[in-house]
Amino acid sequence: MAYLFVGSLENSNLYLLLKMNMNKEILVCLVGLCFLTKINAQEGKYGENQPYSSYWFVKELLKWSPDNDIDAKFNISQVALASRFLNDSTDLNDNAQKVPGIIALMAPHTTNFHPSQGFSSVKQYAFPFWQQIDYFVQWGGSSNEGIIVPPTAFWTDAAHKNGVKSIGTVFFPPNVYGGREEWVYEFLEQNEDGSFPVADKLIEVANTYNFDGWFINQETYDLDGEVGALMQQFISYYRTQSQLKLVWYDAMIADSRVIWQDELNNHNQMYFQKGDKSMSDVFFINFRYNEVNLEDSKALAQELGRSEWDLYAGIDVQSKSYKTPVKWDALYKDGKPNNTSIGIYWSNATFDISESKTPADVYANEQKFWNGGSSIETRFGSRTWLGFADYFEPRSVINELPFKTNFNYGLGHFYNEHGNTVSKNEWHNLSIQDVLPTWQFQVDSTKVKASIDFEDSYTGGSSLLFEGTEDAQIPLYKTKINLDKNVKLNVISKTIGTVAIEVYAQLSNGEVLTYPLSSSSSWRKHKITIPVHKNITISKIGIYKRGNGSVYLGEISMHAVKESRPLTSSFTVKTFAGENKVELYVHFSSIEKNVYHNLYYINAKNERVWLGKTPAQDFYISHIPTKNGMLNLEVQSESFGGAKGKIIRKRVNVSQ
Repeated sequence: MAYLFVGSLENSNLYLLLKMNMNKEILVCLVGLCFLTKINAQEGKYGENQPYSSYWFVKELLKWSPDNDIDAKFNISQVALASRFLNDSTDLNDNAQKVPGIIALMAPHTTNFHPSQGFSSVKQYAFPFWQQIDYFVQWGGSSNEGIIVPPTAFWTDAAHKNGVKSIGTVFFPPNVYGGREEWVYEFLEQNEDGSFPVADKLIEVANTYNFDGWFINQETYDLDGEVGALMQQFISYYRTQSQLKLVWYDAMIADSRVIWQDELNNHNQMYFQKGDKSMSDVFFINFRYNEVNLEDSKALAQELGRSEWDLYAGIDVQSKSYKTPVKWDALYKDGKPNNTSIGIYWSNATFDISESKTPADVYANEQKFWNGGSSIETRFGSRTWLGFADYFEPRSVINELPFKTNFNYGLGHFYNEHGNTVSKNEWHNLSIQDVLPTWQFQVDSTKVKASIDFEDSYTGGSSLLFEGTEDAQIPLYKTKINLDKNVKLNVISKTIGTVAIEVYAQLSNGEVLTYPLSSSSSWRKHKITIPVHKNITISKIGIYKRGNGSVYLGEISMHAVKESRPLTSSFTVKTFAGENKVELYVHFSSIEKNVYHNLYYINAKNERVWLGKTPAQDFYISHIPTKNGMLNLEVQSESFGGAKGKIIRKRVNVSQ
């Protein structure tokens, strides 16, 4: 497996030296990020008062509380975990029948200097295929910075909006990478009453920051033989004290030695299931398995009274992304998952392998990675990257109204509202990423090119673009919307060339309703009423493209009743004045479920300029130009369904 070091050439040489001298077992282990304490390239990039995401060593965690952490309020996700489904009859909740799934381990940033609420650059990783995964793990931690890393708030926001569970990382590095036995002992310290102080802190952090659990990756060796038993007690206590999820990595075995088993067996099963106690929700199997390993793992899971789909066979794609050789024969059979679910290590390699790091290039890699079909030349001949979309049924959260999407990717070279540019600055904030299409895209590429476009938008920083000379049917969203009432469907589009478009709604009884949209070279809103069909649901929304030309989609929204306007919260502002610019901490006195706050300032030309959008109660804004020591701010709340509240204005003295 590849190992990532970020730092100077000297440290890269150290890495090579270490790797050459490591034993075979360590070479195949799942190692997290090994970053330097300071990443020089990051210093000076952000504002002086920029809040950062949390990370700790064990002793630091034990001293932590949200009351003594000045950045904690910026690290709280305010988005609840959405319910999701596979089809009209299959809901995906904790009590549902198990189905094969995917857990994705992503390292979107370094452990340190990770801004709490976004970036002023599009050249940062954003994830668009939430419908394919069930768990997101924010991968991180290093022996130089900290080994306990909760997920960043804006990643949790995006995950929860899509019904995906957000998981933090506890990483005990191998000794050769700076791991220390004492960190494991500190982690497992137990009180006389049987409680574990660190477990209580992990629970407190997750409840405070509103994420869903922890991934424990214990790879430090030369431990006392009783550590394995103590770790099992720790996990049992954690599970008793909370409903949080736990993910366990196949490294440490029962007697505390680190020996990767590449399967579930009698050496590690106690970290998965112990008697009638579920120890881990997800068991991540190390990468060197073969088909027999996975068959045996499935049999043992069932013998223990668990589903084989709680086992996740790991794929390491860190260095090559969709060009990685994978044991597909062990993972898939007869066009579907076989024996276990799948765990992907470093799925954000789609960003890493991009030379330009532009959103369009990275998204093209994402499509290749998740949809499959790419041919890979190896010394053994040509191989096909199968991907995941054809083997895992996509999940959806569109099961209640209102629903609205502007196909906003969560970043942009600009920010538009209703087709007008209100900011020309680059931005990146997954807290405001829309629910993107369920299918990206199920269409014949010889007839139409389907993509997310980052050069134009109706609202946000992106739109959908379909280009081609032939007719095509393009499914977009899987839905489960009850038609006991009329449903209002709004579509905003524009066209170039001799092209015609229709939007269609496929019903659960097989009926397909179609509605033509007028052609227009500028953004145009189309209002459609889907009539009542008792005991019937809308199961799919898509479009037909006919003729030669391009179709842009800027919005799809649905509602059954008129949505009430949210109450725009009053707010206070703390200013940090610099030379001709100011940083702000904005605090909203109240928050509502599924409501954003849009923030603007009025510039010297009396123009309204967008500063950001957030569901959080506390928000940081950097580098606003000021003159004469005064700043005119505006805030307007907006529901996830698109209803907008009143505008509140405040004139702020920033010279104090």
